[in-house]
Amino acid sequence: MFRAGIKQALTSMKERVECTELLNLTQLMSQIEIQQPDMILMNLELDENSISITEQFIKKYDKVKIMLFATRMEDEVLLRLIDCGVYGCLLRSAELSELKLAIEMVMSSQCYFSPQLVNSLLLHRLIPSKNGTKKIQRETMLTDRELEIVKLLCKGCDQQKIAEKLFISPRTVDAHKANIMSKLDVKSTTGIILHAIKHHVIKLEELT
Repeated sequence: MFRAGIKQALTSMKERVECTELLNLTQLMSQIEIQQPDMILMNLELDENSISITEQFIKKYDKVKIMLFATRMEDEVLLRLIDCGVYGCLLRSAELSELKLAIEMVMSSQCYFSPQLVNSLLLHRLIPSKNGTKKIQRETMLTDRELEIVKLLCKGCDQQKIAEKLFISPRTVDAHKANIMSKLDVKSTTGIILHAIKHHVIKLEELT
C-alpha cells in the first residue's frame, strides 16, 4: 500500500517521471549502474546492519539523491545518515500530500525531513538537562541578522516567509543563507538547522 502511495505521488507530479520498483538492495545494486537514477526512495529498518549498509550505500552513490522511509527514527541514527549525505527522511505515516512535497523538494536538489523528526532533534538537543549543567552556546561568528535567519529556519520558515518577517527581499535572504552556510561549512538549510541543534546556537525559548 505504501509503494502504491509513492506511485500515486509520482504520477501526480507536474513533470513526467519514470520509476522502477525493486524489492530489495540486491536488485537495486544490480540495476543502479544500468538505470542511473536521479533519485532513490529506500525503506530503512532500524537495526544496526541495515543502518550500516544504508550508510555505505549513500556514501558510495553520493551523486544520487537518496530519500529514506522509516516507521520510526532515532535522533542519533538520523544525524549519522545526514552526515553521510542523505537528502531526506520521511515517516511511513506521512500523508500523500507530504509524500508528494518531499519527492518534489528532493528532486529539485533540496532536503526534506518529516517535521516530527526535526522537532524531536530540537527537543532532545536544546532542552537543558535536569541538573542544569547543559550550557547554551552561541556562534559568535554569526551576525545578529544571520542568527535571526537561523532561528526562523529552525521554526520551519521558508525563504518568502523569512523575507516578510524581516522586511527584506527574498534575494537578500538567499545571500544571508549563503554566508551562513559558508561560515558553518554546511551545504543546505538542513545543515544549518542541524548545526544549530548540535552546537546550541538557538535557545529553546527562541523557537516558541
